[in-house]
Amino acid sequence: MAWYDVFSRRGTPMPKPFPTPAPNAITAAAAPVASPRTELIRNTDGWQEEVWGYHDTLGEFRYATDWEAKRLSRVRLYAAKLEPDADEPVRATAGTGVDLMTAFAGGPAGQAQIMSGLATQLRVPGEGYLIVENVGGIEQWSVRSIDEVRVARQRYEVIDENSPQSGNTWRPLAQDSMAPIRVWRPNKRWHHLADSPTRAARSTMRELELVNRHIVAQYLSRLASAGVVVFPNEITFPVREEFADAPDPFIAEWIEMAAEAIRTPGTAAGVVPMPMKVPAEYVDKIAHIDFTLKIDEKIIEKRDSAIKRLASQLNVPAEVLLGMGDLNHWNAWISDETSLKVDVAPDAELICQAITTGYLQPRLKASHVEDWAQWVVWYDMSELTLRPDRSDDAFAAYDRLEISGAALRRETGFNEADAPSDEELKNQALKVIIKTLPSGAGSALSTLIGERVEIRPVAAQAPGAPPPHQQEEAAPAEDRAAPDTRDEMEAAAAARQVAAEARQERMAHQAQALHAVRFAAGQPPELLHPGLCSSHAYSCPFTHAALKLHSLPRPGTSGTYEARLDSFGRFTVGRHAPLMDTTFFFSTTRSTNGFAHSRG
Repeated sequence: MAWYDVFSRRGTPMPKPFPTPAPNAITAAAAPVASPRTELIRNTDGWQEEVWGYHDTLGEFRYATDWEAKRLSRVRLYAAKLEPDADEPVRATAGTGVDLMTAFAGGPAGQAQIMSGLATQLRVPGEGYLIVENVGGIEQWSVRSIDEVRVARQRYEVIDENSPQSGNTWRPLAQDSMAPIRVWRPNKRWHHLADSPTRAARSTMRELELVNRHIVAQYLSRLASAGVVVFPNEITFPVREEFADAPDPFIAEWIEMAAEAIRTPGTAAGVVPMPMKVPAEYVDKIAHIDFTLKIDEKIIEKRDSAIKRLASQLNVPAEVLLGMGDLNHWNAWISDETSLKVDVAPDAELICQAITTGYLQPRLKASHVEDWAQWVVWYDMSELTLRPDRSDDAFAAYDRLEISGAALRRETGFNEADAPSDEELKNQALKVIIKTLPSGAGSALSTLIGERVEIRPVAAQAPGAPPPHQQEEAAPAEDRAAPDTRDEMEAAAAARQVAAEARQERMAHQAQALHAVRFAAGQPPELLHPGLCSSHAYSCPFTHAALKLHSLPRPGTSGTYEARLDSFGRFTVGRHAPLMDTTFFFSTTRSTNGFAHSRG
């Protein structure tokens, strides 16, 4: 039997809703509206009318309401089952309940609209109705205010969404539709009445509205009139011929000059003052009387204070309404997990209970699901959670060989498709060696391109000495070494290749290992190597990359800093790590005889 067969197909009143199952951990005020008995289901209270008016006219309140609605619209609902000893319902993967919630409100987009609409109803009047109509076998979902639902002629009616704006036209719910589901935040004193944080914030909203009106009045008064300029009657001005016939030639000329400045903005006429000559004894008699309201310098502070109080009363961060700090217009709906549990979760749980008792469980019971009372609607807030940036910690743990490359990619925003292949990793390591260690560039380049390349350093020669190739030609034949056999040459080449590959692999590990730099006042920077480099500190890529360490800009705080090589083999100084364990680190410092060791 289909779920809607429980209702009459002959126009008789719908039966009472199914009994609520035994109490469980989910508690909220949500129940289907009883069978039609009265002319109106609910009358709008006076305070609800007032807050709806502020929702339409007070921008700060409207923005706070929309902010909460946007956050709740990112909450996703799913079917779950109550399990013993579980802190919350366990998400189900199959069953009739899963099918019903998959199609709930037509999918994720419709679900977001329903959650947003219910959030507004709970935030403003504290109550609203969830309407589920069966039109041609297709469920149509909508959220209605209490002003849009009534009982008339023994049936439920709603405002026709296609009615003209000049008047409201009522229409009955479609046949075989479910009874409207009332969702409300109960009053702490009278459970059947709705409550909302805005009810207690009305005085602050009144104050904020008056402050906004006062600011607008000040600006309008300055636009309405520039005041009056008073001239003594004894003052006379020269009259231009074109204004000679005017009742007051001087005033006519003045108005024309002002009009010209308006007609041609940006020209000299708009900025050059009008010259006037008057007898000296009358100069101090000319007065300007200003009728405009003075701008109150403290009025903006008063408005900000009212906004902050309103935000605290609505449980909204003040930065959201003031546009300050890290919470701006684009990311303000994202919050930390603690804030979500305190602010968003209660509304989400209230809505879940309403849909559970008014929609999911009645349909499961009508479908003869045996454990229908164990099925509930639950929510997922993962889209709202602002994950902490742990990339620096991930780099440090990876350099200490404590996490995998997969964990590093996850914490830095990459996925497994971005992981380099073995061949790509080998090529990257060889490129780092070529850029950072000239002595190993030849063998690394040979391995990279597949051809033997030999790079010989050019030694300095005395002035006037012949070029190296001429010296080789002039050498006596008896001083030249006898050629080795072919087998010996191949064996020596193979040994060199093995040694070169081992050296390249070691240097690649050194290039990826975490190093450190110590900055001290009045002393040059000191490079610290991990124990991995203890036997090969001078061939470490960091040693050669840090030859110009003294030229790097010094940080503002002395101490130990993390050091890494970027993808181009360049030395970079990372974050300050005062608690970094450098017990087994050692430093290499320049001396007259080369490098010398010192413990870190």
